[in-house]
Amino acid sequence: MAAKLVVRFLGTPEILKDGEEVFFSYNKVNALVYYILVRGTVMRDELSGILWADKPDAVARKNLRNAIYEAKKILGADTFISPRKAIIKVNPAVDVEIDSKLFEADPVGQLDLYKGEFLQGFFIKDSVEYEDWYLAERSRLKNLYMDAIAEKLQIAVSEKDYNTIERHGQLLIAQNPYDENVYAIVLRAYCEQGKMQQAMELYEEMKELFQGDMQSDALADIDAIIKDALQQEEKKFQNRSHRIAIPIGREKELEDMTAHIWSFMRGRAGEALILLGDAGSGKTMLKDIALDSLQDEVTVIQTNCYQLERNFLLHPWTEIVNGLVKLLEENGTMIPDFELSRLYTLFPQMDMSIDRDLGLVEIKDILKFDSIFHTLSTVLDVASANKKLIIVFEDIQWMDPLSLSLLSSLILRKQSDRILFLMTGRDSHEKDFQHFITSIAVYKRLHVTQLNPLSKKDIQQYVEAAGLNIPTDANLINKLQLETEGNLFLLNECLNSLKTTGSLDKLTNNMATLFKANYLSLTEEQQKIIDFISLFYNGAPISMISEYMKMDTLRLLEYLEALEAKNMITPFSQQADVLYEISQQKLKEFIQQQLSPEKWKILHGYLGSLWEKRLTHSKKDVVIYKHLEYHYEQAGELVKMGHYKLKGLMYYLNFSHELFPVLSLSEPMQTGGASYFTEADTLQYLSDVDKMMERIRETCGATTEVKNLELMYLHLIGRYFIREGKYEKGVRYILDLIEQASEMRNRDYTLMGYKQMIYYDIQTGNTNEMKNYLEIALDLAVECNYHKEVGILLRLKGLNMIMQGDFEEAERLLNESIATFMVTQTVARRYALNIAAAYNYIGEIRRGRGQFEEAIEYYDKALAICNDQQAYSSWVVFSCNAGIAAYNLGQFDKAQVYFEQAYEFFNRYDFYWRRPIVESYLALLAMREGNQEGALKYIDEAMAKLTMMNNPQEVGYVNMAIALIKHEYPQSEVTKRYRGSIGMYSGRALRYLDLYRDTYERAKLEAMNEAS
Repeated sequence: MAAKLVVRFLGTPEILKDGEEVFFSYNKVNALVYYILVRGTVMRDELSGILWADKPDAVARKNLRNAIYEAKKILGADTFISPRKAIIKVNPAVDVEIDSKLFEADPVGQLDLYKGEFLQGFFIKDSVEYEDWYLAERSRLKNLYMDAIAEKLQIAVSEKDYNTIERHGQLLIAQNPYDENVYAIVLRAYCEQGKMQQAMELYEEMKELFQGDMQSDALADIDAIIKDALQQEEKKFQNRSHRIAIPIGREKELEDMTAHIWSFMRGRAGEALILLGDAGSGKTMLKDIALDSLQDEVTVIQTNCYQLERNFLLHPWTEIVNGLVKLLEENGTMIPDFELSRLYTLFPQMDMSIDRDLGLVEIKDILKFDSIFHTLSTVLDVASANKKLIIVFEDIQWMDPLSLSLLSSLILRKQSDRILFLMTGRDSHEKDFQHFITSIAVYKRLHVTQLNPLSKKDIQQYVEAAGLNIPTDANLINKLQLETEGNLFLLNECLNSLKTTGSLDKLTNNMATLFKANYLSLTEEQQKIIDFISLFYNGAPISMISEYMKMDTLRLLEYLEALEAKNMITPFSQQADVLYEISQQKLKEFIQQQLSPEKWKILHGYLGSLWEKRLTHSKKDVVIYKHLEYHYEQAGELVKMGHYKLKGLMYYLNFSHELFPVLSLSEPMQTGGASYFTEADTLQYLSDVDKMMERIRETCGATTEVKNLELMYLHLIGRYFIREGKYEKGVRYILDLIEQASEMRNRDYTLMGYKQMIYYDIQTGNTNEMKNYLEIALDLAVECNYHKEVGILLRLKGLNMIMQGDFEEAERLLNESIATFMVTQTVARRYALNIAAAYNYIGEIRRGRGQFEEAIEYYDKALAICNDQQAYSSWVVFSCNAGIAAYNLGQFDKAQVYFEQAYEFFNRYDFYWRRPIVESYLALLAMREGNQEGALKYIDEAMAKLTMMNNPQEVGYVNMAIALIKHEYPQSEVTKRYRGSIGMYSGRALRYLDLYRDTYERAKLEAMNEAS
């Protein structure tokens, strides 16, 4: 029986024989077969001439015979026949389906067959005649295709099928970008649907194309479509201009920025907007004027960036996120729990339910940059659904690098007509800021409104409008221009001084004179208050001012309101607190200069003590660490400064003193770098910490406080390098920690060092060394009466027994560990994840003994605890283990649930641990359902991730899955992709699978090997 041939020429050429793709030995055989199949009947001389025109006739005929032979050998001897010697044709008896012929017969009906150009990507050298033929055929078929699209487009227009209009219209525009009729059809469809963003983008692209390539404007009809659609939107803004008070000298800048904002309000997904100018140039004033006119139309959320927060990652986003969450709460809009959890991890000071995990020790998922972007992107989309949103960042030049990167990504990747980013900033040569501006501008996603210094004419208008009691001659204007250099703030201050004193000399000689005059006009209490406020880098909490002044809040408010009326301080809200800051940076600098060095240090030390009173020993403290680091450095208390700098670094590196142990026999320390740092940022920060420690050693000497700080430093750096896989360097730091802590008789840090070496031994599989460290760590914990540490170490000792195959002793230790943490409900809640981990280990013991049902019971106990605590990184491990046990029982539906739940969290978070195992079992389950494509995808993904974690057990499971699939499904896609023998994959699996826990899997592979 002749084989069926399915031939695909539209797109990359492909020939299927009974469903299997066939390949020819050399390219000219392909060319020969394609030509005959398309033409149907061909003269032999025609074939030899078109393919071997440069060869002698005898050679050409010989080549033709060989090519025909090769073609028949692959396709079948009866595929091509020769009724006469000079002719070769396709055998009518052979079932041949050719997509180009089907398409040609009914282009409109068979439009989906056109996957690409005829013989796309195919080329044959030294055959000009053949190339002429297929290029002509390609052009003819493409014209048929475009005609068919045009016909379907007209049908869609009559039926108002907007999806088809948009899809086919864009295809026609791509083919012929100068067809105004198609533009008109697509633009009208967009406008009728209210898709003004897409309509404006297409309209602007068309205008740019016509003006650039054809030196002509768009047709009047097309202009009319856009103008009519915008008419209703314009009505909203037609009365705006007369309502805006335009400041002198800033008319053009205000017009430029308001036009940009109004374009956004009309529905265009505009570029981000930034106002650039020197300090005091009027950026904030212009921003406020423009936004005040839109207050009923949009929601505005604003924040300030501060120079002293340059190294405080993501801090500028705190107020933005606070505003977004408040907006959603006011609108009654729910945020998905996992996204809210991410927000609280990024911004712990927001989490008002922090008591739920006080003292709780868990390894959090590492929120990498993409996770931060995804979370904020989701929240922005939800928050802007009901009303358009303008996000304002002031003084963006002080924004930290990670915040700049996040903002840059949002601007570039969120081209939304619902969200506008508005920024103010000074021209800065700082590298990160310049990179931010350049990277956005190069993609035409940033509109810059530049505020230049005021001209002499502008200054004259200001003076005339000020109503001074002195002559406003040219000399005064020149003097003002010289002294202020066109700076709006300084000009206003000078004019105010002229009004009150009638003189400009004292002010222009030194601006500090003006500040001093204002300062000296204050009462003693007011001076004391403003001195205190100037010490804070981003605002003084009213409660701290009250404590310092020893005043009740109501009395203090009278003084604060008086200072606010003099425009010397500005209040703002942050969480539940009210803060005050100096209204002008220059004024703040002047006030700080009035403080003696001694008073400066004493007050900063006092402020450090006030901030320490606010520590709650929770995640919220990370915000306070920044204040403590700053104030103690200014106070000259370098050891305390170093202490809080290291504590802040611990948070950003995503671990703390109380380490949650490894959750499985060979689970590694979480790798991948810092939670919020890039690798370069982390290395730079660690370098800064090294320099800080050197400075402290040189300045303070080898005091007890310095030595204790050294222990903290060694533990932090050592653990970081071990977690990064730089074991030699990390172990060196930890061993140094143990030695120094032992000499100082610091039992806490000695125990921390022992525990870190235990985790390192788990990672590297060093059972004997782990046993030794466990013994001395347990002795020390018992000696110190550290019940919590004893419980953790007992569980780790149970893990060590599992690693040695002593399940009975392991289970005894694990139950003892659980009992240690169950003494009270408070302890059980605080160390719930330690209990869950112990249940998981007992489940592993049951699985190693083949008691799968009991194993699942323990895994489910662990899962229930993790679910309560939202400990997703632990949850996926337990769910994976439960899935393996269910699969071994033959409960495939139940196993599918466990594995798919774990897989969902992998996709939602940046987890890699155990993922290859989950994907291996999903591949096995997919093969049971006949889903070969899905199985291959899972296996490919699992193989790609093996090198990320470099975990032996994962290598074993992935190779086991491949071996089982090759054995049970020898014709599967997995078998074809992975060409090694079954013995090779099963041997590799047996080499890496755990000797004690994976006994069922090992036995299954060994039985398979014996059978084959």
